[in-house]
Amino acid sequence: MLTFEIFGDKIYIDFLRAYKSEKKRERQIRIMSEHKTLCMGCMEPLDSAGVCPYCGYDDSSPSQPSYLPPKTVLDGRYIVGKLLSANGESALYIGYDRTAEEKVFIREYMPDALCSRNRESPDIKVGAGAVVQYKNYMSEFIELNKNLSRLRSATSHIVAPIDMFSQNNTAYVILQYAEAITLKQYLADNAGELTWDQVKKLFPPLLTTLACIHNAGILHRGISLENILVTDRGELLLSGFSISAVRTVNTDLAPELYTGCSAPEQYSSNEWIGTWTDVYGVAAVMYRLLTGCMPTEPMARVGNDDLLEPAKINPNVPANVSKVIMQAMRLNCNQRIQTVTDFVTKLFEQPSYMQKMPNGATQTIPINVPPRRRTSQQKRRKKSSGSTVANIFMIIGAAILIGIVIAAFALLARMLLPETQERPIQSGTQSGYVFPGETSPTSPSTEPTETEPPVSETQPESSKPQGSMFVMPNLIGQRYDSVSSSPTWKERLEFEVTYDYSDEYENGLIYEQDIEEGTTLYPVQKVKISVSKGLAVVEIPDFMNELGFRMTKEEYTAVLDSLNIKYEYRTVESFEMSGYVLGVYCPETGGEVGGEINVAEGNTLYVDISEFTPDMGLAG
Repeated sequence: MLTFEIFGDKIYIDFLRAYKSEKKRERQIRIMSEHKTLCMGCMEPLDSAGVCPYCGYDDSSPSQPSYLPPKTVLDGRYIVGKLLSANGESALYIGYDRTAEEKVFIREYMPDALCSRNRESPDIKVGAGAVVQYKNYMSEFIELNKNLSRLRSATSHIVAPIDMFSQNNTAYVILQYAEAITLKQYLADNAGELTWDQVKKLFPPLLTTLACIHNAGILHRGISLENILVTDRGELLLSGFSISAVRTVNTDLAPELYTGCSAPEQYSSNEWIGTWTDVYGVAAVMYRLLTGCMPTEPMARVGNDDLLEPAKINPNVPANVSKVIMQAMRLNCNQRIQTVTDFVTKLFEQPSYMQKMPNGATQTIPINVPPRRRTSQQKRRKKSSGSTVANIFMIIGAAILIGIVIAAFALLARMLLPETQERPIQSGTQSGYVFPGETSPTSPSTEPTETEPPVSETQPESSKPQGSMFVMPNLIGQRYDSVSSSPTWKERLEFEVTYDYSDEYENGLIYEQDIEEGTTLYPVQKVKISVSKGLAVVEIPDFMNELGFRMTKEEYTAVLDSLNIKYEYRTVESFEMSGYVLGVYCPETGGEVGGEINVAEGNTLYVDISEFTPDMGLAG
């Protein structure tokens, strides 16, 4: 048997990898021999290899070198078919489950901006300096799909994960297969648009599912015609869940945004994304379904928002539905409908009789008066013409008397009520917020008219308007740079910041605020917050990567910098390699890899870096 003493560290590992790779290929050949007649395009059984009569896939078609080739076997169970799609986070393949003998979807974590693959090996190679970010995103990818798998029993309207495992230096998620087409294709097959009667039958189960997903703390961020599927039973499924970094610009991953459906806050890394982001996406999809037109890109609407209401494009769209869709697509996320529940309530509520009438419309209600009654009225009108002037004076006198009574009542009320009484929050606003320039959807406009008296310049300062009230948010866990630069809070909060180390929160996160969440405030309110400088005590990271190789000096430096660890390099002569980490040691704590180092106290980690010295070999 070959031992570690005979072979060097790297040579021995390469030997084992080659041996395992050969065994894996033998196993894959054996497995594929049992399924050599499966079409790799649709996983339907074939009589012979060649062009599939069902989907047209050609078995001799070349595959992209960056992705898994068809007929690859994963976990000894799943056969990989052709690549269906890929974004900056992952790749999606059609697949076949040998154990259950059924089709599946296979999603592979593959952030192509951070890693690569060649035809020689299915293993993913992470780029230099990208190891930490690659692992962080993979953890988020795994956690997202774990949470989605827990919702499988709660809803049948998502493409849910059914299995997960690690292989090839990455993670794989097996998803339920669905006989379905995208909503985009469904529209193309149905004259390009749908009626409101069709939409209100299709969408309620999907909207209920989306509300359930939000309650579980999951955001989709990519609701679009491409990520909504229509099954052969005429039901809608939500697919295409991805991590947040790929659905926002200015991250390490290539963004995947959907024309007309992505919300404006997704085009800026400084804006807050929340349930209102998915509300925008759903409303944009409905806009496209009901009008046949894709909504204008949100960034093109800034400064000149000329987006037409659905009812103005298609008069058959109910007026109430048209207005709710526009409310859900407002550019300012604070003025937008905030939750799916509110969106559904407003969308399907029945408007009152007067709301159904168009603005400015009048209605004539005929009164049937018998002919003889009309004649007697005409006679009385002649007799009463002489008393018209007297009646006018009586009306004027009554009006003056009523005015005096109202003025006295108002004066009494003002005397009894304190001058500093807060103005109540308007009903109908989202989450208790009242924003400048926005009125309650269920109340008339509060905009002043020309007949309203101006505020007296001598009015006491305490009784002057102080701006619209708002509710203090929970900032704990948010990134301070995002919060401080957000226009939402620039106009409402003034921050007094203290930086300190934390035992719980990462660098840059807010971990304390002096005003309790939910407190009603007026702008501009000063709030004291504490921002983390990073963990006070951290674990000394390993300098061996996942493949069992030593990290380079640059790779390990990136890891240490992300943890705020203070370090110094020591050069160690080597006749085999140069620029690799050989060992680490913290004299203050006596810690090595896996031990602790106190960052807050300024502990130093000494890192031994190899330096190639050929004379050492000769001397030995």
